[in-house]
Amino acid sequence: MQTIQQTAEHTVELSDSGIPVFTYEEHVAGEELRDIAREWADVALDHGAERYVVNAQSISAHDEADKRWLAETWVPNLIENGVRAGAGVYADSAIAKMDNERIEEQLNAIDPGFEYRIFASDEAALSWLADQ
Repeated sequence: MQTIQQTAEHTVELSDSGIPVFTYEEHVAGEELRDIAREWADVALDHGAERYVVNAQSISAHDEADKRWLAETWVPNLIENGVRAGAGVYADSAIAKMDNERIEEQLNAIDPGFEYRIFASDEAALSWLADQ
């Protein structure tokens, strides 16, 4: 993978197949999460990405307001700009898995032309996205 950007809070990489992989390096919420996500949307748009991975292993549970913003603002913006599939990578805990299952359900309800799935690793997420 090629690293495009790295900060204390997040990393942006491109997989060998050109899929952006966005990783939270620490727990973020609220406006900080939104600012990072907006940067990531710009990266996806700049690279003409139709698929992406968000690795949120450092976030055991998302704030309800953040989940709403992702479903009502961020993902619809991605879809409007040609993104058709996304994958999330969650932390190794029952709480994180349940939280991400709710996110998966919310994001899949946005648009029939968009599909979002959750995985336990970047590798599994990228493998699924390769088939999309």
